[in-house]
Amino acid sequence: MKTPLITGAVCAAVCLTGAVAQAQSYRIADNARVLPERTLPGNARLPDLRGVTPRPVACDVDPMISSVTLTKGARRGQVSVSYEVVNAGRTAWTSGPRQQGVNLVAHNGNTGRAFRNHQAMSGMAGAGASMVRYDSPMISNAFDDFEFGGHVDVAITYDPDIAIDGNRCNDDRTYSNNTLRIDNSAILGFMRGTASRQTFRR
Repeated sequence: MKTPLITGAVCAAVCLTGAVAQAQSYRIADNARVLPERTLPGNARLPDLRGVTPRPVACDVDPMISSVTLTKGARRGQVSVSYEVVNAGRTAWTSGPRQQGVNLVAHNGNTGRAFRNHQAMSGMAGAGASMVRYDSPMISNAFDDFEFGGHVDVAITYDPDIAIDGNRCNDDRTYSNNTLRIDNSAILGFMRGTASRQTFRR
């Protein structure tokens, strides 16, 4: 009747011996080298990041009207209007083929007549790359050169759904550079002047 007790005692001794051996196997070796603690020099200065808000740069895109150029034709009153739109952002613009475009209006201040044009804008453009260039045909009697001049408006336009399509790489960061107007005084100065070509930039 005492045999089970002896067996249990033997088992307990064996288990304890195994546990001790296992614990010993995890002991740090006597010759282990402890790495020294690294500290900064006494004169080291860390940058003050208080108030700095990190800005994600995964998508940073900015279509911008970079220039509008007027060119006189061979006949009096003839003018061609050219413009260029570039991606002024730091990353590539990626969008659908019909989600962005450019409207051009050249208005004669005397007759009220207007030349209108719409151009689709590229859905792919790297940082700093051109998104669209356009040269209008020669517009007869484009502006009044005596008193009433006229104006030119170039404007980037977007599909209304572009802001909610889940694509941050076609979310324009700056809308203030999406339009460029050549006003009446600038038109009159060009039409009355001797220069055959003039470029207007931001």
